[in-house]
Amino acid sequence: MIAVIIASVLNWWIGHLIFTRVSICGAEWLDIVGTYLWALWWVFAFVVWGYWPFNKIENWWSRGITMLSVSWILGVLCWYLASKLVDLQTYGFPILAGLFFWIVVTDFSFHLWGETPAPKKAVLDLLLWYSLVITTMIVLPKPGLMPAWWFVPTQWLLGSGIIAYWSKNMKGYEGGIAFWVINMAVVFLAIGIASLFGQFNFSLDAPYTSLISGYSLYFLIWFGAGCSFNWSVFVIFEGWPWRKIKPPTLGAIIGFIGVIIIQIIAVLISIAITKHIWPPANPKDTYYLIQAFVLAYAGVHWGFAIPLSFPSKRTGFPPSWSWED
Repeated sequence: MIAVIIASVLNWWIGHLIFTRVSICGAEWLDIVGTYLWALWWVFAFVVWGYWPFNKIENWWSRGITMLSVSWILGVLCWYLASKLVDLQTYGFPILAGLFFWIVVTDFSFHLWGETPAPKKAVLDLLLWYSLVITTMIVLPKPGLMPAWWFVPTQWLLGSGIIAYWSKNMKGYEGGIAFWVINMAVVFLAIGIASLFGQFNFSLDAPYTSLISGYSLYFLIWFGAGCSFNWSVFVIFEGWPWRKIKPPTLGAIIGFIGVIIIQIIAVLISIAITKHIWPPANPKDTYYLIQAFVLAYAGVHWGFAIPLSFPSKRTGFPPSWSWED
């Protein structure tokens, strides 16, 4: 966890230093977050392909460093090439949100390609993912953005191992359906609570518009901090101490609440750090909140990338422990 925090802070600083001098899309914060997330998506892709094409590298340090380096090169390259095709200030997040959504749907919840070996699986996946992203952007109202809030409960369900426990006797499609029913229920619970605190403005009159624009900057920072910890805390610590709580359902829910408390603390720290470095010039100056958002999103990358790139008994994926232990 110390490595995750240190890497996130360094990444935030390096991104700021680079993209204040070299601009890809015309917005510093978006260049930083866009390259973070696209690089992370490539880490996801390599993992679901069984670490192919790096699986023949026996030393796990060498494999992890190589995979991370290639992921970053591909992430920056994809962001740069996309800037030549579309306006990233309009379509950057729709592309990335779609890529993460479809990789989770196909490979993490419904396991679409099963045991198909790479490189065949890689080719099929890439063709499918990018086709679905394009379709999503065309079908949804402009800018074709898939609301990303589903990612927080997804991390809890996968990282805690609770969805694997709940669906162990289900068929593949039944487990996938259960995954998304629970996911959506938690999403709307979170949005409901945020609305009560005045940090989200969800409207039944315009549900799609409110889902993609009804959030406050504080909610966005909370989301980034949550994506930094909801999966990694469970995986790195193998669900301890919450796996000691029986039954497993109670343990997983208490663990999720525990991680939410952790991420609230992370939000406050992120805001405090950036406000100290970029003190607001007036009450309406929110630049420090933008930087807090970027810092939180740096944690999203490393919270996943470190455990996934350097799997061990304690940080393997899927988790090397279960609620049945």
